[in-house]
Amino acid sequence: SCVIILNRPIIVEGNKIALGPLIKSDLDRLWRWVNDKEVTQYLHLFQFLMSRETEEKWLQRALESSDKDLIFAILLKPDYIHIGNVGLHRIDLINSHAEIGILIGEKQFCNKVYGTEAMILALDYAFNVIGLHKLYLRVMEFNKRGIRCYEKVGFKIIGRLREHINRGGRYWDLLLMDILREEFNKLHASRIKEIAKDIFK
Repeated sequence: SCVIILNRPIIVEGNKIALGPLIKSDLDRLWRWVNDKEVTQYLHLFQFLMSRETEEKWLQRALESSDKDLIFAILLKPDYIHIGNVGLHRIDLINSHAEIGILIGEKQFCNKVYGTEAMILALDYAFNVIGLHKLYLRVMEFNKRGIRCYEKVGFKIIGRLREHINRGGRYWDLLLMDILREEFNKLHASRIKEIAKDIFK
């Protein structure tokens, strides 16, 4: 039976983190995060000012079923506090790949291991539920913490777009990283396979 905590079903549980769907009552928290420049300095959102209406439209789209985007709420156990989001974007079922992105909105949790575990759970879902072959991401070269997190998960740097991002009065490279399903499953025990034992025999 599906566990529902604080009006939100839990999709997959890790040690310190669980993933669940976004819900309507997340709106004000999301709106705060996307307007916090300390949070968005690593995102393409950095230059934008987001109205509550704009964020509400974004959330409404995220709540609707889509075969192109899938966004999870990152929930910190044991109280299942919503601390960020991790999303699969541009899902391409023909070529079996998608882009992954993560945001830890509650800043006091940024330097912890929570982002790493959230990425692992989202990759597990992408590879072992959706059945994708590859996940990729883009990360700005000054996001050292993010790069370390992605490398810990198993992503490899495969290229860079030179001087691609204009931030803080200078141009920065944008790094491209990816991971294959086979690489992921060698590195990480799958929570999905543990849950769905009858189909992963």
